[in-house]
Amino acid sequence: MFVIVAVVVVGVIFLGGALLGVTVAQNQAADRARRTARERHLNAVRTEALISQA
Repeated sequence: MFVIVAVVVVGVIFLGGALLGVTVAQNQAADRARRTARERHLNAVRTEALISQA
C-alpha cells in the first residue's frame, strides 16, 4: 500500500513539474513574440521617419 501511494505521489509531482515547464515555455514564447513585434514596429517607424526626411 505504501509503495502505491509513494508511486502516485511521485507521479503527481512529475506531472505538476511538466505542466509548470510547459506553462513557463509558453510564457517565454509569448514574451519573445511581443518583443519581436515591438522591435519590428519600431524599425518600421524609424524607416518611415528616415524616408520622410529624404
